Amino acid sequence: MLLKGPTRAGCLVACLAWVVIAPLVSGDVLKDALARIDKSKADHLVDLKALVGFPSVSALPIHANDLLAAAAWLEQRLKKAGMQHVEILNTTGPQPVVFGHYQGSGTGPGGGRRPVLLVYAHYDVQPVDPLEEWESPPFEVTQKGSELYGRGVDDDKGGLLQAVHAVEALVGAASASGAPLPLDIKFMLEGQEEILSPHLRPFLEAHTGTLACDLVLSADGGQISETQGGVALGLRGVLGAEVEVATAGTDMHSGMKGGSVANPNSVLARLLAGLHDPATSRVAVPGFYEGVSEPSAQDEADMSAYGWDEPRERAALGVLGWAGEEGYSTLARRWHRPTLEVVGMSGGFTGPGIKTVIPRAASAKLSARLVPGQDPDDVYAKVRAHLLASAPPYANVTVTRLGGSARPWTSPRGGAGNTAAARVLERVMGRPAKYLRDGATIPALADFTHYLGAPVTKFGWGLGDHIHAPNERLKVAMWEKGSRAWVQLLWE
Repeated sequence: MLLKGPTRAGCLVACLAWVVIAPLVSGDVLKDALARIDKSKADHLVDLKALVGFPSVSALPIHANDLLAAAAWLEQRLKKAGMQHVEILNTTGPQPVVFGHYQGSGTGPGGGRRPVLLVYAHYDVQPVDPLEEWESPPFEVTQKGSELYGRGVDDDKGGLLQAVHAVEALVGAASASGAPLPLDIKFMLEGQEEILSPHLRPFLEAHTGTLACDLVLSADGGQISETQGGVALGLRGVLGAEVEVATAGTDMHSGMKGGSVANPNSVLARLLAGLHDPATSRVAVPGFYEGVSEPSAQDEADMSAYGWDEPRERAALGVLGWAGEEGYSTLARRWHRPTLEVVGMSGGFTGPGIKTVIPRAASAKLSARLVPGQDPDDVYAKVRAHLLASAPPYANVTVTRLGGSARPWTSPRGGAGNTAAARVLERVMGRPAKYLRDGATIPALADFTHYLGAPVTKFGWGLGDHIHAPNERLKVAMWEKGSRAWVQLLWE
């Protein structure tokens, strides 16, 4: 069944909602592909250990060569998986994209052209600080009972390899049976997602032909639990900024000068406190909420059906209570409301003991999560203007944009890619999938739709276990289940 969708100038193929290919391929191929996954568990774990072994931290320039080494390893692994065309494509930054293309055989449904799927994942990871809190080496895969530990096992090297292993199994099964596999599969593996993909947009614009596809499948993401699947209908966007307050040209003795000069820590604290209404916790930046809509009735129904286990999460996080914008539930605050957070502060002496000095300057880093109706450039301009307008005359305040940014991403509930994912999740998990939104951000997803004109379906298999934190982990059951599910999704 071939379903035509909207087109976008510069895209070489029409956007398809989804394609059902199972009737065109012998059922033995699926059975064999799943058997290949089961027989290759040991080899797949070797792959994970190899890829996690590269300290591919995109945020730290010291790891630039490690990113290149990881990309080179992936180039060879895609070739081994059956991609006929594989190459490393440079970006305008130091982290390249690894591109692979498997060209199927035969014709598509109804004798038309074969559908084209683009699998997206990223091979870069977050820094491992604080290193002393890791219970095992971060760049080694350590199995403890039913869990695998290591930086990137969940986000996103594990997810990346699940997709590679699934394609390898399907290609191998089809080749062994002599049956055509009427499907083209492309891989786009990036190395800068963890720094908000600052060079991705010009890369996509320059490679629309190479990346042209009918549907994007993201291997970055997760499920609700080991037994409950979820289809993501949206992610928040993001932008970062740094505010610096300088009140002097040098640090000063807190006794000799204290009480007569401005303390940048105090000025910064007042500026940061002024970002929110203390009574309601709403962002106090004028115009911040322009364009933001209230959750719909369907959104409210999805949140109600989600079944959030509040006591369990509260205990797991060790929080004393929930906080946030007045008038909204915790899930609504995460899924449907924008935020402005202080994510880092620096000023004065912070080592052991005390140093009685008034610092020359202090700074803070801000992160805003955005929802549909908001634009990163517009929100940054409003935050910057608010901070500068609030600055006292005795302080020099500068606001600088940090890293990349991302637009909010949404995906239609009834989109054929999401519908197919829901069917697979129900078979694999044994219960209907739930629909949700996610407060996190994957910068590439909105850009794929913008530049390639293609819809995106998320199909990750982590559980969010300590990603971006020490002792990142992935349950063995999810690692193995995910590869089998990917085979079925590609088949679907």
